[in-house]
Amino acid sequence: MNISELTNNGGFRKKRNSTLQSGAFTIELALILFVVIAIFYFMSDVSHKLLVRAKLDRVSFALVNVLKERTRYYDENVILTGGDRDEMVIVAARLLNTAPESVALRVEAMHDGSAANIDSFESDQFNNLGCNVPLISSKEALVPVENGISFPLYQVSLCESNSSWFARLLGIANLSEITISSSSVMVGR
Repeated sequence: MNISELTNNGGFRKKRNSTLQSGAFTIELALILFVVIAIFYFMSDVSHKLLVRAKLDRVSFALVNVLKERTRYYDENVILTGGDRDEMVIVAARLLNTAPESVALRVEAMHDGSAANIDSFESDQFNNLGCNVPLISSKEALVPVENGISFPLYQVSLCESNSSWFARLLGIANLSEITISSSSVMVGR
């Protein structure tokens, strides 16, 4: 074997080896880009869900404050009706910037500090979404009593269905729609 053959064979191996390395680099780059994009989708999805939850929190808190002031605005009528629910749906639709038919809302009132004396009204969309929020009956311990008088307790619950970008990216069909809910409770006057 002469020196020129060794040089040629070594040079050939270098060229072939660099081609293989270039292919490995391309595969690694594709995998890293996919992971970075998946992380971006996940972070965007989580932040969007948090923003929707914050929006629902603000609206439910505003609505429960209106219910709490029933003695001032409704001539001391503390009993909830279906009409009250309909009014709350209209106000919620304005606050959420959506159509009243798409508002998923439940309004509840507990009178006399007793779970046996509860008014509860839900919108059709609330039942359609299957919102999973705790009932006001589970908050019986929050009812304040002063001089033997129990104050009414009001709760407004809102839900919204939201699609998951991250689940769609990964192709997870059963997690592509997520229901986000919020409840606010307030003592009446």
